[in-house]
Amino acid sequence: MRRTVLALTLAALLALPAAAPAKGISALAVCGGGGCHAVDSRAVRAAFERELVIRTIRRAEPWYRLRARARVSSGELAQVWTAEWLPNAGVLRIDGPDAVWVRPGAALRRALARAARGLRPRPAATLAPVAGPAPPPARVVEVFSPADEADRRADRGGPGARALAIALGTVVGVGAAALAARRRRRAAAA
Repeated sequence: MRRTVLALTLAALLALPAAAPAKGISALAVCGGGGCHAVDSRAVRAAFERELVIRTIRRAEPWYRLRARARVSSGELAQVWTAEWLPNAGVLRIDGPDAVWVRPGAALRRALARAARGLRPRPAATLAPVAGPAPPPARVVEVFSPADEADRRADRGGPGARALAIALGTVVGVGAAALAARRRRRAAAA
């Protein structure tokens, strides 16, 4: 469930980035040694219509920088996000503190590979750490303390025993009152 939520969140981030109010990605470029090459825009649009799958990466490898541009509310094209793309592993992650590795759709992977032709990948040593974000620290929200022995002895009967005791007390009280009323009537009649 967590992976699906993260993937959908990332897909939404890719389609409508928070950096600027954009109307979808207008351009995507693959950058490496020797410059940047544009990615086929049809593949970019189709890529973000499919669910992305989160992957675990064990080690760094040669990589490319992706630069996404979108038309913002002023009408200008602006860079809205960058990402690291590892072509051998077939994954990418958008730069940021909560970055996760995702596997783009097949159409986008092919378009990225075509755009990367003629570019030299960046060395694996220049890639930011490949581990995902650290899990959040544990947080204490409630402390449970077992009852002491005196409380356990008092509660052994439980709520059912208490109700029975109250009902029995009520019956005895009503019976005693009825007996007292009967004795008064006899005394008054005598």
